[in-house]
Amino acid sequence: MPKTSLLIVLVLLSAIAKAQKPILFKIKYLPAHTYEIVSKDSIDLKVILIDQSVGAEKKADMTDHPLIMVVTTEWGITLKADAMTAGRFPVALIGRKFSTKTTLNGAEAPIPPMPPVEGIRVNGKIDAAGKMSLDTATAADDVKNAVSHLTGGMPKHLNFPDRPMKVGDTFSQDEDVNAMNMPDFGIDMNYPTKVTYKLIAIKGNLAYFDITSAFSLNVEKEAQGKMVKLIGTGTGTGKMEYFIDKSYPKSTVNATEYMLEITGPNTKGNLKWIISKKAKYVVTKGGL
Repeated sequence: MPKTSLLIVLVLLSAIAKAQKPILFKIKYLPAHTYEIVSKDSIDLKVILIDQSVGAEKKADMTDHPLIMVVTTEWGITLKADAMTAGRFPVALIGRKFSTKTTLNGAEAPIPPMPPVEGIRVNGKIDAAGKMSLDTATAADDVKNAVSHLTGGMPKHLNFPDRPMKVGDTFSQDEDVNAMNMPDFGIDMNYPTKVTYKLIAIKGNLAYFDITSAFSLNVEKEAQGKMVKLIGTGTGTGKMEYFIDKSYPKSTVNATEYMLEITGPNTKGNLKWIISKKAKYVVTKGGL
């Protein structure tokens, strides 16, 4: 084999070996870094509720005229981290944007007043274990509410394995992504979705994950003094790009479709909703 060809083969083998080297993943914030977060979530809900006590004509009308609701929420957040001191470092969470829009059957619906978010700044710290705490104990209620809204747009905790991962490895966790709350029908957020992340490729400083979601529900419970049966399913797919050197996601795209059948006294309902998320994260050196 000519020397040039051998050199090319060795370089390729070296690159492949590097790409296949197992990596220990863990989301963490780095001192003296700035994190820009832009996220958009949406819920597209279709509801058909049938009153079994009415006639066939009325039932047909209920079926032909479902309730269609779309809720879109957008976040813009900056997190600035200072240099490390005594095993911990100060951080500041700054609100850039938070907005919610709701439509019912195509018409924009009113929403409750939202706390002022743009420009709000809350200080805190990240300790040696990587846990973030924000100084809101003495803050006004509107500031606490704004912080609650803002943190909803930050990356969720990921239970990466305690061992290094290689291409093809997976990990799973339960996530409360099916944010439905209808107490009259016994529906709340106590039914998590199993989300599985599979490492499919490593290229340079980026790791690529496929995301699959699965939801199953078959329960009978009392709601408002009546017994209600709930049968539900859900499936979803998505992708995540992850900064290996910065221990933080680069982007996430995910969508999960749910279907739920409700059966109760004189009532039968079908719900179908899609929850989707798109998020981008920019991590740069330089903090407070």
